[in-house]
Amino acid sequence: MDVTQRDVVRDIVTAVAPHELSLLDGFESLDDAAVTRLLTTKRRLQRDPVGFGVADVAALITPVVWLVVDEVVRRGAGQAADGLFARGRAWLRGLFRRRRADSPRTVRPLTPEQLSQVHTQVVERATANGLAGPAAEALADAVVSRLARLPATTPPPTDPQPDATATG
Repeated sequence: MDVTQRDVVRDIVTAVAPHELSLLDGFESLDDAAVTRLLTTKRRLQRDPVGFGVADVAALITPVVWLVVDEVVRRGAGQAADGLFARGRAWLRGLFRRRRADSPRTVRPLTPEQLSQVHTQVVERATANGLAGPAAEALADAVVSRLARLPATTPPPTDPQPDATATG
């Protein structure tokens, strides 16, 4: 069973900052990409689904967790698609893609090295958003702990072989 980006973020926020669950609930009407855009935009949106501007969200834990998990998902567990060709291909895909609600993004298991990188990234982002050193470390520990508990990916089930003894 795939674990979605929202599942992971909700689990972490529930454990670390349950008072911020209402913020996540405010994102229900948005797809994952729209939430990411909302949390990364520098300007205030005129019609915010959560009732306050993005600048007001900056000191909260939820945006830090969402954006780090989003980057894990987008980079395919650390496989960055850097380079001009990859960016150009992504731009063309975006240009020709029909506007529709994106399906929920899933999070894949990470290697120990990738989990270490995520830990560092959470500490850096949390510190930049105003969390003190111990609080940033605790948040990073919670994020890595949750990501480390992702179920191993299994190959899709194969169609069962017809029973040779059954006759129809």
